Amino acid sequence: MTNPVPTQPRRRGTCPGVLAPMQVGDGFLLRVRVPAGVLPADHARRIAELGDRYGNGLIDLSHRGNLQLRGIPADGLEPVTDALREMGYVFSDAASEAVRNVLCSPTGGLDPTAPMDVREAARTLDARLAADTALHGLPPKFGWLVCGGGIGHLAGSSTDVRFDAVDGTHFRVSLGGTLAKAAPLGLCRADDVADVASALGRAFLELRASLQEPSRRMAGLVAAIGAEAFLMRLASLISPPPPSGGGSGWGQVSHLMDLFGSAEPPHPNLLPGGEKGSIAGRVVAFPFGRLTAATLAALASTCVEFRITPWRALILVGPSADAETIAQAHGAILSHTDRRLKLTACSGAGGCDVGTTDTHATALAIAERAGPLLDHVRMVHVSGCAKGCAHPAIADVTLTARDGVYDVALNAKPGDDSPHTGLSPADAVARVADLLTEESTGA
Repeated sequence: MTNPVPTQPRRRGTCPGVLAPMQVGDGFLLRVRVPAGVLPADHARRIAELGDRYGNGLIDLSHRGNLQLRGIPADGLEPVTDALREMGYVFSDAASEAVRNVLCSPTGGLDPTAPMDVREAARTLDARLAADTALHGLPPKFGWLVCGGGIGHLAGSSTDVRFDAVDGTHFRVSLGGTLAKAAPLGLCRADDVADVASALGRAFLELRASLQEPSRRMAGLVAAIGAEAFLMRLASLISPPPPSGGGSGWGQVSHLMDLFGSAEPPHPNLLPGGEKGSIAGRVVAFPFGRLTAATLAALASTCVEFRITPWRALILVGPSADAETIAQAHGAILSHTDRRLKLTACSGAGGCDVGTTDTHATALAIAERAGPLLDHVRMVHVSGCAKGCAHPAIADVTLTARDGVYDVALNAKPGDDSPHTGLSPADAVARVADLLTEESTGA
């Protein structure tokens, strides 16, 4: 069903049992958190049915490994929530739901090169966050990451708390950032992830409360007090291991860090970064991470389950012989060389109440017009406003919309000063094509 674009300002809904849905340009946006990123095909078909019946049939894949159902009317929130709860994707209340921000490497059990299959650890952490009321005061965007390494590792994903596998039984625990930039604390056993996470969350809440300006993210807290101060507070919250060797194992931090602290998995080879690795599944991506309910339902007929990745892609597990043909028929991206992967765009007009241009149409027109010239850049970002929700950082080429026109700039963030201003969508596309020509020829 199609919903009219609401005129009221963006606001949060109050649907019980769900992280407050956000009202945007095409209705309510409802986030579906999938534990460990594992979505059985029958559940996918049911979710596609809900998106088609109650929403506008559009589904987004988020960079946090979630599904987002779009265009849900206010009277559709309750039946959708009830159906998601029956499938195990919604917990008891909004506070429990809000803290379930766990990103898991999507190739657990599919990648023989990974040190550890982290699906169970991620599920256990997800459940602990929901059940542990002491953690319900964490900021809404406070995130956790559980990475098994291997082909589908998450070394480049930035988050608040990282658990990165270094062997079959231990995680490297670090705070605030990517694997390279996060502050390392030590190692914990896989069986102790939930207990360690609970202590980490409580330490964060206690320490931030002591600051005059409480930090909302772990990186800010570590910058304010230092990793050593955090580790000292953490140690007081974790009981020392008994003589038998049980417990969390933090008494061996120094020795274990000497052995494993510098461990770093190889760079990912899955879409959109590449296809050099081999996993037991078929990777398919979508322009801007968006697909339709019909596409999700069609793909569900070709596999036994999906793995939701943070790279605007799905892994089809146990794909049928015709999976690639069906995916291609529904507009999926099947190769890491597809130029549409160079394009980033927010929802734009119709999907956001502040957007004034069709950002997706503009981006796809650039892909068609610029052609092979896109091979010379890393990213072209089309932003519906100066906030840059899809990519607030610098891109090689950035188009920022305002009042139905675009400003175009090189090596800029949305809203930065631009030498090319007030361009119609068609003129902006032409200007980008010219800019890319100049860049590739050195003019």
